[in-house]
Amino acid sequence: MWDLEKSWRISVLLVIAFSVMVLLITRLVWIQLLEGPQYKKIAEANRIRKLYQQAPRGTFYDRNGAVLVGNRPSFAISVIPAEYANAQAATPFLAQVTGMTEGDIAQLVEQGQAFLYTPVRLKRDVDQVAISQIEENKAWLPGVIIEAIPVRYYVYGDMAAHVFGYIGRISEEEYNTASQRGYAMSDMIGKAGLEHVWEKELRGVDGGREVEVNALGEEVASAGEKTAIAGNSLVLTLDANLQKAAEEALKEQISVSRSSGMPAKGGAIVVLDVKTGGVLALASSPSFNPNAFVGGITSREWENLLKNPDKPLGNRAIQNMYPPGSVFKVITASAALETGVTTPEEIFRDNGYYVLSGWTFYGWEPKGLGKLNIVDAIAMSSDPVFYELGRRLGTDRLASYALTFGLGSVSGIGLPGEEAGVVPTEAWKEATYGEPWYPGETIIAAIGQGYYLVTPLQQALTMMAVANGGIIYKPILVDKVINPQGALVTKISPSILRTIYLRPEVWDEVRRGMTGVIRKGTAAIAFQGFTKTVAGKTGSAETGRDTVHSWFAGYAPVENPEIAFAVLVEDAGEGAMAAVPLGRKIVEVYYGLPAAGKAPAARSD
Repeated sequence: MWDLEKSWRISVLLVIAFSVMVLLITRLVWIQLLEGPQYKKIAEANRIRKLYQQAPRGTFYDRNGAVLVGNRPSFAISVIPAEYANAQAATPFLAQVTGMTEGDIAQLVEQGQAFLYTPVRLKRDVDQVAISQIEENKAWLPGVIIEAIPVRYYVYGDMAAHVFGYIGRISEEEYNTASQRGYAMSDMIGKAGLEHVWEKELRGVDGGREVEVNALGEEVASAGEKTAIAGNSLVLTLDANLQKAAEEALKEQISVSRSSGMPAKGGAIVVLDVKTGGVLALASSPSFNPNAFVGGITSREWENLLKNPDKPLGNRAIQNMYPPGSVFKVITASAALETGVTTPEEIFRDNGYYVLSGWTFYGWEPKGLGKLNIVDAIAMSSDPVFYELGRRLGTDRLASYALTFGLGSVSGIGLPGEEAGVVPTEAWKEATYGEPWYPGETIIAAIGQGYYLVTPLQQALTMMAVANGGIIYKPILVDKVINPQGALVTKISPSILRTIYLRPEVWDEVRRGMTGVIRKGTAAIAFQGFTKTVAGKTGSAETGRDTVHSWFAGYAPVENPEIAFAVLVEDAGEGAMAAVPLGRKIVEVYYGLPAAGKAPAARSD
C-alpha cells in the first residue's frame, strides 16, 4: 500500500516537473524566435542614444547686407528622461542652478516621456558657472547633460525689436499643432514679429548623431550622423542706419519732453519707400531687448514686461491708435477740392474762431491768421478754414474720402496685431454709442479730432498717396528670402494696395500746401537752412486728458519723392514742439546730411 502511494506521488511530481519544463521551453522558443527581433530592438535602443543637433535659424539682413539677427554658439542644460534616475535629488539642484522652479522642471521631464532618449532642454544659454556645477556633480546626476547649441542673437539689442519679435519655448497649444512638423516640447519657436510670421522659413531642419553608450551612459562609439540644415534667411527692406537713427532720436526726444514736464509716454516713427512700399525704418519706443528671451525668460521677468506702464512690448507704429490731428487736414482738403465745395481761388478769413449754431470753436492762433486760400490754409494749418470745409462736406462724405485713403483698414504689413483705426459716420456713432451725430462733431472731425483714430503707419501711407498722386503700395518688410548658400528662394515684389483717383490739379494744390508748411508755415522755423526740399504736415492731437500728441508727417524730395514718413510723440505737446525736429532728423540721415544741431521750435500745430 505504501509502495503504491509513493509511486503515485513520484508520478505526479514527474508530470509537474515535465509540464514546467515544457512551459519554460515554449516560452524560451517564443521569446527567441517570435519576439526576439523586438527585444533586440529595445536592447539596441537602450545602448544607442540619439543626440539631436539644433538647426541654426535663418539670419536677418538689412537692405545693404548688414547682419541684424543671427546666431551664436552656446550651451544648454538638458535631461534625457530615460536616464533621469535620481530625480528626487537632481531636480532641486537643477532648479537652483537654472533659476527654474522644481515644478517647471518636473513638467518638462514628464512631457519628454513620449521620447525617452531625446534630450529635454531645461535652460539655454547657461554660463560657465552653471556648466561647472553640473560637471562637478555629474556622478549623481544621471541623464543630465550639457549640449552645445546655437542661440538667437539680436546684434543691436533692442533695435527694431518690434519688427524682429522674439522666440520662446513652445507652448502646449503650439506643440499640439507643430509636433507633426518635428517640434519637441523643449524647442523654441517664433512668438512675435517676423520671428513668428516667418517661422516656417526660418526654422531649418534639425540634425543629430547616434552614439553607443555603456551601462553608465558614457559614450563609447559613434553610430551615425545627420548634419543640421540651417533655416532660410530674410533680406529686409530696413536700412539699419536709418532705423538706428530713428530710434535714438525718438528716445532722446521723449527724454527731452519729459524733462520739460510733458508725460511723453512713448512714440513711433515710420519711414517708407514711396516707389515700392518697402519699410526703411519702423521705430517704436519704449522697446525691449529680445536677447532676454533666447535663454528662456523667467516668469518674473515676463510679468515685469507685461505690467510695465510704458508697455514696451506694444508696437506703437501699427498697434496703437491715435487721433490724427491736423495731419488729417490733407484728406479734408483733398475731399473739399475734389467735390468742388471749394476752389483754389476761394479766399477764407481766419479770425481765430469759428461760430456754428451759437457755439464757438477756436483755432490755434487766437489773433487769427487773416485771409487765406486753400494752399495757405494747409500751410498755416488754419482750424477755422477747415471747420468750414468740414461743415460743407458733411460727416459721411468726409468719412468716404478717409476710407478711400485707407483709414479704417489694415495695410497687411506682415506683422501681427495691426489695427485698422476708426472712421466715424453718423450710423457708426448710433450703432456704437446709441446717440445721434451732432453738427459740432463734424467740424472737429475735419481737423482730425473727435472719433477718428489712426496708426502712425496709416499717416505715412497717406503721405505716400500724396507723393505718388494717389498710389499707395502695400508696406513690406521682407525684400527676399535666400537659402543658407545665399541663393534666391522668394522675391517679394511691390504691389499696389490702393489707388486714389483725384483730379491732378487737386493733388497739385495739396502738394503746394504741404510744401508751404516747410517754407513758410507751421514747420518753417525748424527747417530753416535745410538744403533739401520737403513737404509735410504738422499735427497736434488732443487726447481728452489735458495732453496733446505731437505729429509730423511728410515726404521728400518734393520734385521726385523717394520717402514718406510719419512721426508721433505721445503726450509731448504741439506738433512743432516734438515731432517736427524728428522729421528733420529723419530726412537728414536719409540724405547723409550733417546734423544741424537742435532745431528751434516751429510754430504751433
